[in-house]
Amino acid sequence: MYEPRWCAYAGTMQPLLKWAVRLAAACYAVLATVILLNEGAGLAVIVVVPLAAVPIAVAWRRPMPALIMLVVGVAVAWAVAPRAIMVGLLPLVYVLGPLAYRCRPAAAWAGLAAALGVVWLLGRPGGAIVFTVAFTPVWTVAYAARLHRVHTERLMAEHALRGLAEQRLRIARELHDIVAHGMSVITVQAGYGALVIDDQPGEARAALEAIETTGRRTLVEMRHLLGALRTDDGVDLEPVPALDSADDLDTLLERTASAGVRVHLRVCGAARSLPAGAGLTAYRVVQESLTNVVKHASAATARLTLDYRDDALVIEVTDPGVGCARPPRLGHGLLGMRERVRLYGGTMEAGPLPDGGFRVLARLPAVEAEQGV
Repeated sequence: MYEPRWCAYAGTMQPLLKWAVRLAAACYAVLATVILLNEGAGLAVIVVVPLAAVPIAVAWRRPMPALIMLVVGVAVAWAVAPRAIMVGLLPLVYVLGPLAYRCRPAAAWAGLAAALGVVWLLGRPGGAIVFTVAFTPVWTVAYAARLHRVHTERLMAEHALRGLAEQRLRIARELHDIVAHGMSVITVQAGYGALVIDDQPGEARAALEAIETTGRRTLVEMRHLLGALRTDDGVDLEPVPALDSADDLDTLLERTASAGVRVHLRVCGAARSLPAGAGLTAYRVVQESLTNVVKHASAATARLTLDYRDDALVIEVTDPGVGCARPPRLGHGLLGMRERVRLYGGTMEAGPLPDGGFRVLARLPAVEAEQGV
């Protein structure tokens, strides 16, 4: 994760910084105590001083609780000694920086509004102007630093993903070259062995041995390269999921339910196994459709219909979500699924329904096309 350069220095000087923060909090506690005693609010020292000094020590790690504690301290100071309200207002300058840098935008804006609101409601007009001029630049600089950090993190993540994709593309090309070379050798040796098997059985045996050696070597190299294409290092390759597997389908529906969308499943006709490629494609269509429901539909339920016909499997995923009441625009996921369905001779449609919601309708032929095998 990206951090400003001074954060790296802070990591190496962490013990010194801890003591510096403690010293600052202690000094401010002494200052606040003197101010309150001069204002004749000796009994308020026990309550007001901790509410004003503690946030200095915890602001970086807990900016929002620190701000809340300060607001309470300001209210107490105003109640017991109105002229000593600066006891709570001064630490706000320190708290607003970490609040704008570490918290989400909504919390950062709310914190700034709360600080300015307290200043203008409880302070004098002249003092309110001074504190506003002090608060706003500190908050703005910290918020700009946060935007820069978030933008840099996004760029770094995109760069890492692009590098990973390029690396996998290179591996895929190497895998293609290895398989193509191995199959070429095997084809040539098999053809030669078929020609000499009657007249020269020794040569035919040598050709078979060459086929076995080449096949084993190719399989080993394929396994190594496929291992590099795994998404999680150290995790064994899992079996290819399929829609006709009850375990795979149940797991997918359970994951969707855990994400907040309950799926009503309806199966028409006699369920049957599909060819490996078509079965994986059907599973991916359902998976991508349900993922889009979770992300974009703002719906609590969805319907999945699997219609096993004599000539095709028809998959329909619908939801009543208000988030889909927009002009139809397929994302990369659904576009990829459409191309995949076409590869197996099928069709796929996706778009909003007239009465609201969204539907994905895919049709996969019962027999896998020969050119797709």
